[in-house]
Amino acid sequence: MLNVQGAKIECNAQLPEGPVRPTVLLPVLQDLSNAMTDLTVQNAERRGLQLSCREGCGACCRQAVPVTQVEARALAGWLGALPPDRQKVLRERFGKAAARLEESGVAQAARELQPVKGREAAQELALRYFALGIPCPFLEEERCTIHAIRPLRCREYLVSSPAENCAHPETKEAEGIEPPVLLSRVLSRWNTNGDAQPFQLILLTMLGEWVESHPVEEDRPHRTAPEMLQEFLHAFATDASAAPADPHTKQPPGLLPERSDA
Repeated sequence: MLNVQGAKIECNAQLPEGPVRPTVLLPVLQDLSNAMTDLTVQNAERRGLQLSCREGCGACCRQAVPVTQVEARALAGWLGALPPDRQKVLRERFGKAAARLEESGVAQAARELQPVKGREAAQELALRYFALGIPCPFLEEERCTIHAIRPLRCREYLVSSPAENCAHPETKEAEGIEPPVLLSRVLSRWNTNGDAQPFQLILLTMLGEWVESHPVEEDRPHRTAPEMLQEFLHAFATDASAAPADPHTKQPPGLLPERSDA
């Protein structure tokens, strides 16, 4: 049971024994993220705010979406288990997106982005990315085809302003409702073995590049699921204790990280 801003959030899980990759925790963390969203929306509604995000609105699916190493490994495995014809479609989309990012120079800028550069650098990169109009490879008919397993950062992108404002981030008219704790930020502190790591920006559309430089054979699981979950929840509780009471921000919501809390 977790206490977040006076609310109780249950966290139940059946965990395997022995050393495992932290990817086994993702279903638990996704459920926790869903609970955090519910809490965030309830708190916002008490302040007279309404969530404007709706199915079929895919503006945010053209933003630079970061994924953690743990999520990158899980998505790569999921993609590799798809039927060959479906894999071909998605890999072609990833390839076109990666090529466009390389040609524009955005890919290199993403590789060089460090959180210590602050919010301004992250926003500049985000705007450059959005201007390219690259849809997420998993977006079809303005709907997310991996909604159940979508990245944590996607789950944390909550908007209270009119949905059409999200299509024009340069105007800074989009207003966000930020969850008390960003689970994506907590998870970004781990590598694929569950060990502490320095900040690394991995864009979802550059997943192929990350997989090539981080083959699964290099993973060396040596931590147990209960051990990792306990550590994650401790970090979660630490962040929750420092969370502001007001979830509303006039700043345009962004997907890119602004700093590292490692």
